Amino acid sequence: MTQPLLERAVADALGEPIASIRRLGFGLTTLNPLDESDDLQLVLDCPFCGRAVPYPGRARDGSLALAECLRCDVYFDFAEVEVYATATSSELAA
Repeated sequence: MTQPLLERAVADALGEPIASIRRLGFGLTTLNPLDESDDLQLVLDCPFCGRAVPYPGRARDGSLALAECLRCDVYFDFAEVEVYATATSSELAA
């Protein structure tokens, strides 16, 4: 994508003139926010200690399985909206 194509796409999406988009500083970047060597993992935060714990997936019946925090030694319910992706960390296993 080129800079003019990006500016046009943002202007069309926001309903703003291209001059406003240029003034706001939208631009192309060559930086990749996630290093390709990083693997992503689904996690959620423990409601007791706040640490990220692995997403347990679904039970056989399709319902959400209970999440487990090893640090707090507790299983807990969660909502799907609490699940997010993060780079894999060895801390999640501990």
